[in-house]
Amino acid sequence: MKSFHIDAPPLQNWSCHGCTFCCRELMTIEISDEEKRRIEGQGWTPSNGVDPATMFVAENGRFRLGHQSDGTCVFLDPAGKCRIHSRFGEAAKPRACRLYPLTLHPAGRNLVVGVRFSCPSAAANSGKALSAQIPALAELAKVVVPEGFAELPPPAILQEAGLDWPDFMRFVSLLDKTLATENQPVSLKLRRALHWLGAVEKAGFDKICGREADEIFGALAQNAAAELPAHGSMTAPPTKIGRLLFRTLVFTYARRDPIHHSKPKAAYRLRMLGAMIRFAKASGRVPNMIPGLKAVDFPAVEKFPKGILPSAEATLTRFFRVKIQSMHFCGRAFYGKPLIEGFHHLALLYPVIIWLARWQAAAEQRAGLSELDVERSISVVDHHHGYSPILASAWSRQRVRLLAHRDDISRLCAGYAS
Repeated sequence: MKSFHIDAPPLQNWSCHGCTFCCRELMTIEISDEEKRRIEGQGWTPSNGVDPATMFVAENGRFRLGHQSDGTCVFLDPAGKCRIHSRFGEAAKPRACRLYPLTLHPAGRNLVVGVRFSCPSAAANSGKALSAQIPALAELAKVVVPEGFAELPPPAILQEAGLDWPDFMRFVSLLDKTLATENQPVSLKLRRALHWLGAVEKAGFDKICGREADEIFGALAQNAAAELPAHGSMTAPPTKIGRLLFRTLVFTYARRDPIHHSKPKAAYRLRMLGAMIRFAKASGRVPNMIPGLKAVDFPAVEKFPKGILPSAEATLTRFFRVKIQSMHFCGRAFYGKPLIEGFHHLALLYPVIIWLARWQAAAEQRAGLSELDVERSISVVDHHHGYSPILASAWSRQRVRLLAHRDDISRLCAGYAS
């Protein structure tokens, strides 16, 4: 592998705490042919805990690790330990297992590090600073990052790619700077980013580069801050269509399809259809779709009192900044989407997270949101972000385009601001 430099977000910590979330039914671990042969050669038998007939499942011409009847990975033992790791060491595990919840995305000769906040330790920012783990990350990159990554072009800003990596990273840096503004709510910072990106789109500034780009984009960001002051006038509410599309998006992120429903039966599909209709109508009770979360009346969520702790705002800021710094919202890390379209998807996560956090608080009959509510909601949402086939569909793309065209993304961020 050619030489490379690793950039890790300085505000993110993570260490594995052995919660085994990633070894349970909500994770699909695809393996390569080489990994399949290697695991087959490890000599697994029912006597040492694994039936070879259940180790793999063939799907769409590829293989994934199998699961036990309770949904846990076939290699997870009763004590919550990985049998492969215990017998052969960490290096013997599939690459996907070794990498999770970390992500490595190419940026020219650099590799940018991110995390999947579906991991509870990542959502809680618990563990060692990623910036202090560069040597270990470099060794992992040698295993999981393919040769030739430095030759990959950057994503497009609008439709067609045309920038080199330094000019593309100008957009990423300015987005991060917008979200890094102190003493401002996350909802406002997201709306300002949407504002100046909208100006780039309308003016066709997606291929401006060099010093001229710094001047123009800086002026657009300053104008966004002036147009959307911290104590400005009331924002128009989301449109009726916007609210409907948003609720279908909440349904998409709230559903947690277990592995044994990868080919769902008719009864399960019918139950999901009924749940989607209830979300669309926003009437009756919110379906019980997330394990451990009780069903509540829709008004209990929609009319939940506003207000959020500063610590929860800090958690939200960290989430969005890490997603931006690691580019986990566009290009190959997010269904091949251009930067502006990908940021529309990312910004929509804010009202989704707040909606789910309110659901949790209402289900527990609490009057306000806690930092833990926000952490749990981020974990639920980021399980899907960039990985759900539903979010990669043409319908999902059209839904976000409609919300952006009607300015409903910014309105939703303002409407669910806490």
